[in-house]
Amino acid sequence: MQARKVATGVVLAAAVAYSGFVIHQAVKPASPASSIGHTVAVGNLPGDEAPNFVLKTPTGKTISLASLRGHGVWLNFWATWCPNCKVELPIVEQEHKIYGNRVAIVGVDVQESAATVSHYAAAHGLTYSMALDVHGGVAAAYGVTGLPTSVFIGPHGHIRAVVTGAIENLNLANQYLERVASGPSPG
Repeated sequence: MQARKVATGVVLAAAVAYSGFVIHQAVKPASPASSIGHTVAVGNLPGDEAPNFVLKTPTGKTISLASLRGHGVWLNFWATWCPNCKVELPIVEQEHKIYGNRVAIVGVDVQESAATVSHYAAAHGLTYSMALDVHGGVAAAYGVTGLPTSVFIGPHGHIRAVVTGAIENLNLANQYLERVASGPSPG
């Protein structure tokens, strides 16, 4: 009887550990080595057509990639708990003020509630568009493996660049935004 209890405990502990690992792998922070904006291939490659999505905003409206066609787009996948996101968000806000009329900047919060995102955005003065990827499906469609991840999409809907980790340099962000703000997308 005692051996059976021990075996049951071991099986339960293994199941809990595996569940935690799966959840962590679904949306884990970028590793410190890759936390400073490196362009990498994460599922969708530059030149590929960006997957369409329809998401709710914290205010209950909807936003879709199709509705942004004709504009360059910066999708910034993030979460309020992510330390590297907190470093990057002021840069995103600053770029919104500079490029807001030329590039649609959308903060795609991964797996958090509207209330959490609204409160955080208000507390930190974030004025660019926010979208809620409550179940992580859009992040998965874009191959996001760590936060923050930025996907830069040209006006015709093709991915121009993917950056995993915080973009901590305004000049680097400007370079990516200029690539999507002007000229036709490849392909």
